[in-house]
Amino acid sequence: MSRKKKHASHEAENGEAWLLPYSDLMTLLLAVFIVLFAVSKVDAGKAAQISQEFRESMMTKSAAAQMSQQQQTKQSSSGKDAATQSGISEIDLEKYMGEYELDKLKELKAEIDAKIVKEGMDTSVTTSIDMRGLVVSLNNAVFFESGSADIKKENEQTLVEVATMINTLNNYIRIEGHTDNVPMHSEIYPSNWELSSARAASVVQLFINNSVPPEKLVSVGYGEYRPVADNSTAEGRAKNRRIDIIVLSEKYNNLEKQLTE
Repeated sequence: MSRKKKHASHEAENGEAWLLPYSDLMTLLLAVFIVLFAVSKVDAGKAAQISQEFRESMMTKSAAAQMSQQQQTKQSSSGKDAATQSGISEIDLEKYMGEYELDKLKELKAEIDAKIVKEGMDTSVTTSIDMRGLVVSLNNAVFFESGSADIKKENEQTLVEVATMINTLNNYIRIEGHTDNVPMHSEIYPSNWELSSARAASVVQLFINNSVPPEKLVSVGYGEYRPVADNSTAEGRAKNRRIDIIVLSEKYNNLEKQLTE
């Protein structure tokens, strides 16, 4: 009868298997301690200097980026202001007029703005662009005596120079007279209608006398009925007392042509 062979016991081998992962763990811990020791020996002053330089660099870049964004916003806003101060967006104006016409009016506006600033009249003469075209608004108190339609002699030259500039475009020029809502009673002008119309006509006559073709000019008085501000305040009434010189946009220009044909 044959005997079964006995297999050698593996208990001894299995009992030593844990040594390998234990050895790896100890090696890893030793490496960690070495790294921690090395980090602890870094010069604290040098580390602080590096940290400070890094923070300053980041702050400088952030400030530069912020300043660049502010400049771009300001330039964008300035460009829009140059086009219009009438509450109508430049995009709407460009859609209505076309880029070419809007650029021409903006160039003329910039030229007039520079002139009125040079003359020190930027508080009494303002410009804007709306659907009608380029609007040059004159404060009546500066150009006319109260209740009068005669242009003050000392300010005639400013109007003449404005006329010369706007006459470079082959557009109709509409002169609008406006008043506040304070009733007007005089032997010459029984109401604000007559006074506003007479003032507009005075500006027209001055333009004609200075080589602006009469056929390009339109004169109209609106009295108190086209206010741009609240008539219940003194400041609002002052804004409403004005003469608007309008270089008509092409669409309004075509309408005037149709009316005269």
